[in-house]
Amino acid sequence: MPITITRTLTTITLAAGSIALAGLAGCSSDGDSKTTGKQEADTMSPTSGQASSLPSVRGASFEMADGSKASMDDYRGRVVMVVNVASACGLKPQVAELETLYEANKSKGFTVLAFPSASFNQEPLDSSGAADFCEAQGATYPVAAKVDVKGQSAHPLFATLSKQGGEPDWNYTKYLVGKDGTVIARFGPRTSPTSAEVQAAIDEALRG
Repeated sequence: MPITITRTLTTITLAAGSIALAGLAGCSSDGDSKTTGKQEADTMSPTSGQASSLPSVRGASFEMADGSKASMDDYRGRVVMVVNVASACGLKPQVAELETLYEANKSKGFTVLAFPSASFNQEPLDSSGAADFCEAQGATYPVAAKVDVKGQSAHPLFATLSKQGGEPDWNYTKYLVGKDGTVIARFGPRTSPTSAEVQAAIDEALRG
């Protein structure tokens, strides 16, 4: 019996090490690698039981790029993908990909909510300029004012999102927020918004 237990613990330890290495492999120092359609190692999908114990983002207030006031309560009953965007990032083609995703699902109760951010030093524009950039790429989904998305200066909305799914590790980290205001899934920067994994998560959230 002791031998069996030792081998089991060794297997668990090795498995944990493999998971940790996979997570490290999913990130790069610059984050600007080419977008792929593959789900990344940092994507998370909590079970319904886990999600129910997480803090909701409902009630979180913020400004839109035009200076108007907004709240996550404005999206009550909808599934929302919250994304930190940056105009100088190599992943900026995702602005247009997010529009494709938005157009395909908005009639079903889904929206994209973009937050320009300089937390990774790749958004030199102010809120208005960043919104104009997104619009020039074809975006018709809502664009909020420029905010910090990580660290002690993180906007309260992103602080709550980080408690649920971890801090953004680069621009274009995508949080899928369910109708109850909790994170259903988190997709890393290099996961394409138009990937099958993202659409499947949205479909499941809309059925919830």
